[in-house]
Amino acid sequence: MKALNLKSMSWIMALAMMFIVSFTGCSDDDGENTPGEKIEFPTLQEATCNADGTITISFKATVDWKLTSNAGWCKFVDGEFTQSSITGKAGEQTITAKISGDGQNYSDDNVAEITLTLGEKEQVIYKITRPKKVFNGLTIKDENGNVYNTENPIIIKGSGYEKIDVVYTTILTESEFEVGISTSENPDWIKVENKGEGKFNLTFNNDNTEGIDPKYSISTEKGHKLVFGVQTTNEGLINVSVPVAYEGLKENVLLFKPEYINALTVNPEGTVFTETSSGSMEGTEGVKYENQLSSTITVRDDKFHVLKITEIKTPATGTYFYTYDVTQEPDWVTVVEEGTKLTLTVAALPEGAELRGAAILVIPEVIWNKIKDTDLQATLFTRDSDNGAPMDYLNDEYTDYIWTHFTQEPKNEEIEIILKGFYTNQEIIDWTTVKEEDLIPFDNSDQTISTSEYPGQIASIAWNASFPKSLLENNKSVCIQTNSIPAGHDFGVMYNPWEGETQITNKTIDGKEYMVLTGYPSSMSFEQIMAGIGNFDTMDFAIELNIEMY
Repeated sequence: MKALNLKSMSWIMALAMMFIVSFTGCSDDDGENTPGEKIEFPTLQEATCNADGTITISFKATVDWKLTSNAGWCKFVDGEFTQSSITGKAGEQTITAKISGDGQNYSDDNVAEITLTLGEKEQVIYKITRPKKVFNGLTIKDENGNVYNTENPIIIKGSGYEKIDVVYTTILTESEFEVGISTSENPDWIKVENKGEGKFNLTFNNDNTEGIDPKYSISTEKGHKLVFGVQTTNEGLINVSVPVAYEGLKENVLLFKPEYINALTVNPEGTVFTETSSGSMEGTEGVKYENQLSSTITVRDDKFHVLKITEIKTPATGTYFYTYDVTQEPDWVTVVEEGTKLTLTVAALPEGAELRGAAILVIPEVIWNKIKDTDLQATLFTRDSDNGAPMDYLNDEYTDYIWTHFTQEPKNEEIEIILKGFYTNQEIIDWTTVKEEDLIPFDNSDQTISTSEYPGQIASIAWNASFPKSLLENNKSVCIQTNSIPAGHDFGVMYNPWEGETQITNKTIDGKEYMVLTGYPSSMSFEQIMAGIGNFDTMDFAIELNIEMY
């Protein structure tokens, strides 16, 4: 075979052969990188996916491509297999990435970066965050079994101000590991008592360093959390946080400073309040308050409702009975609210007006919201009519809310009646011959007439007379004298349990009026003779006299 003689070949033929070789080489590379094709990467996207979840990755490739994950827990689904990288041809692509729990822990989130390679270029097009492992080895609940979590926060109950009025919020924890509550990471206003066996008592810490007053509530919006620590064997200490809030001072607690414990009377001008020592009964006069009453209120979140009620005062059975009408507001009473301070004033009593009364209740707003749409008369009061006159009693759960109650009475003519006891040393046949010096005055402890601490059944002033029945032996008499009886008043008997055995008459001796008892009771009882000084037609009595013999 002859060798090719290039020297004899024309230069045109040589140039044609070189062109053919060059064209064949370019044709082999055309599928990988077509000249003039523009490479564009999709915009970076970020997503979060929990373990055992999947993420769909979509993109368009103008050339052959390759996806790569830098995290072993994030792999691409390729048929029945998963792998850390996957390749394909140009076109629209949808790839599924599967997230596993490999290497997941309780303390850190993990991030996988997905890199797309196009030709000789590459770029991160996806970042996938796998949240840290949620610890499910701890259950936190209340005593009723309600589970606390992000959606159901722990609400610390409010206590009262008294040391004995402590209300605990009891937390129960269930775990195969030891559980504790962090003292360094929790709010300083929470006081924790570890009762053992996964039980914790929580209360508000009155000595908190933040200076938070225990009467104010704290909402979950403040972002406070209670941190529980669980000591596991392989993960170490795991912290579990639950939102926590505080409801404020115990909902039914309300305090007045100062308090007006006893009933008050107000003068007709409305300028002087006088306290009586016996509460709802009239008694000796006590403290006087000029022009107004004023108190500071302590209650949850400084929120309360003032309720003004008409009070009706009726004398009966040795005391005054009170009834109330919640439908009638006493418009003659003014209560001004300035923050937590209340000030009360009373208008002057109009000329000719009768006695009037009022009671002022201050109710915590949270309690008021529960009762305001009920029958308030029935909710607040219980009526007892078994003692001869109706009496309203404020129900126990509302007794702490009565700020004050008082009556305002018109000015009455001063009536001074002094009672004196006498007896005779013989039977009196003709009373017209008797002089004052013939009577023997009561002069020892067995023979007494004294005023009562409380009003009587028929009058605001009551007297008690006491003496042995031996003073009436042999038709002798006991004489009870008043130094003066007002015009329109009489001295008479309302009730005599020994009627028929004792006679009661009125006599005038030396110009003075006497009630004279004559006759000897054959038997004694615990009853008393009831007499009175007053108008027997209108039953308006100034003095009640109860006579006891023994």
